[in-house]
Amino acid sequence: MNTRFVKKSLAAAAIVALATVLPACGNGDTETETEQTPTNAVGGAVDAIVDLAFVTALRTQYPDVAADMTDEEILSAAEDVCDDIRDGDDRSDLIDSVRDSFERDGEELDDARAEQILNLLQTSGC
Repeated sequence: MNTRFVKKSLAAAAIVALATVLPACGNGDTETETEQTPTNAVGGAVDAIVDLAFVTALRTQYPDVAADMTDEEILSAAEDVCDDIRDGDDRSDLIDSVRDSFERDGEELDDARAEQILNLLQTSGC
């Protein structure tokens, strides 16, 4: 894994989070304070960091799965599986969901690879 890339990416995400939070603090704009609070901005930055971490982990650990996918496609596939996890689907249904969501060019993942990606999703905060 390219730790230098990950460190730079996390640093960039932290800078973006800080830049988002600081203007929301004490700007005197009472109309937007409920919409753009520091908590909301930090939550969005944390989500972005988690997303970046998952995309990076998938691309590093399973380059063949992620090869033809954009970051947005990876995150969309992950969100589909995360929805099923939140819905309480059983393990075999979740593996099927991973296989369907990460299928590319008509090639489904085998059960072992789908299980590994499911574990990665669950450890990534899904």
